[in-house]
Amino acid sequence: MLTIGKYFLAILAMIVCALVLLEYAGLPLYVGYNNEHYLPDVRDHYLDKAQIELNKLGYSTEVIVKDFSTEHEPGTIISMSPRPFTKVKEGRTIVLTMAGERKELTVPNFMGESIRNAILETQRLGLVIDTVMEEFNSNFSNDIISYQSPKSGKLVKSGSAMTFMVSKGAPPDFFRVPDVINISLAKAREIIVDAGLKVGNVIYEINTDLVNDTVIDQSLTAGMKLAIPARIDLVVSKEK
Repeated sequence: MLTIGKYFLAILAMIVCALVLLEYAGLPLYVGYNNEHYLPDVRDHYLDKAQIELNKLGYSTEVIVKDFSTEHEPGTIISMSPRPFTKVKEGRTIVLTMAGERKELTVPNFMGESIRNAILETQRLGLVIDTVMEEFNSNFSNDIISYQSPKSGKLVKSGSAMTFMVSKGAPPDFFRVPDVINISLAKAREIIVDAGLKVGNVIYEINTDLVNDTVIDQSLTAGMKLAIPARIDLVVSKEK
């Protein structure tokens, strides 16, 4: 009889221990499991919308602001940590990286700098190079900026466009006329400018035997040597 009582007490003690373990360990795990969510992807959302969406799921947010970039709309989320679609418990802090607003800055003096250095500097400042032109210029060496717009000292916003004129060095003693016949108009323009000459009038002539915009004739004979950067008129094919 005593033996049965001992077994009964032992089983009762095990049941009590199991209940205690379930209350203090099992239930919290179960509750914690149910309070996990897959993070929604809030990238490209504006900050306020992203925060509302995450707060509804029980998350707090920390915001990191990056410098302005033309690749992202100011005020939108660039990245998040943990990553989207990761399973995360409620109460965690989600780190959001937001694209910064445009800032005012003073345009530096790029004249006399190499185009390579200017490209690196404009990227660092958050400016954008819109146009790069070339010219012969005796006052500046090859690949050196001889003109810029906006000018140095002007106050602009980050993301503003820059135009540069880059020197090709001193002009040659003479200019040789290139042969651009049977070449597309776009390519002919490029060749003529590279030769230090200028494109003059473009006259269109119907010619169904050639691809549209093909150079049929040029006003100056290929191979001619010129003392000045003259203009070359072009006759270009047109299908209709």
